[in-house]
Amino acid sequence: MKPLTLPPLNALRAFESAARHLSFTRAGEELFVTHGAISKQIKTLESYLNVSLFTRQHKQLSLTLEGERYLRHISSALQSIGQATEELRSQPGIAQALSINVLPSLTINWLIPRLEEFKARHPHLYVDLSIGDFQVDFKRDKYDVAIRSATVRPSHCHVLKLMDEDLCLVCAPQLAEQIKTLKDINRQTLLKHTTRPELWPLWAEKVGLRLTTDKMLGMEHFYMLSQAAVSGMGLALLPRFFIEKELAEGSLVIPLNTQFISPYSYYVLTPNATKSEGAEPSASERPLKAQAFIDWLLEIFAPYRHGAKKTNSS
Repeated sequence: MKPLTLPPLNALRAFESAARHLSFTRAGEELFVTHGAISKQIKTLESYLNVSLFTRQHKQLSLTLEGERYLRHISSALQSIGQATEELRSQPGIAQALSINVLPSLTINWLIPRLEEFKARHPHLYVDLSIGDFQVDFKRDKYDVAIRSATVRPSHCHVLKLMDEDLCLVCAPQLAEQIKTLKDINRQTLLKHTTRPELWPLWAEKVGLRLTTDKMLGMEHFYMLSQAAVSGMGLALLPRFFIEKELAEGSLVIPLNTQFISPYSYYVLTPNATKSEGAEPSASERPLKAQAFIDWLLEIFAPYRHGAKKTNSS
């Protein structure tokens, strides 16, 4: 039997939703992606088919004759796929294991409180979550997805940049009363990330402060630093996404606005590269269970991904 010739499935989903709504924006809302991502998927599909599927005039979107004919076939096909998938998912014992290895601080303070939302969306996935900050070798370590931070883009696997690291100067409210200018920082204890000892000097250079204090307290993880800062033990440099709850509650405050993007970025890593080493795969090249988790990550990290959006193509 001759193999079927199929277009990219994500592009089909984007087309079906956009054609049903006659709106890229509403399709993006339905599929939890941006208007631009829908537009890109439609262009990919039109290029693959070598036909125009939509007519775009005066901000009005309508289907071409080819688009209308294609939609009739695609809608029924996607519906059949969806029904078949739900039948399998509803059967007991069909659950798939999704093995995820994540940085310790990211896991404890950020990911675990949100995992119930992911599980509610994908009840057929059994999540096996572990922590680590070692270099991942997917041939040895049987993970489906890993999240790491690094100053250099990782290699030997598929790589998707999640976001840059936006560090905030924070402390407990009672300590903030003593900090009116940058010079006041030299009278405080600095909470130092021991595996990133360069962060305070880099921050000081960025904001134009000559550090003279020798009062330092070292800790290995951001989670430990955040707890020490909440306890009033000193000033810390912490990722904005990591302390959103503490900032909202007021247990941590930003005494001085000093924007600082650290040299570190966060990356989502997946195994089994089919292109060149380190290349970004398209969504269709990743296993569906890994892509489901990555799609969810991109959604919840969207407010923090300004830097990544400029560099990612998928």
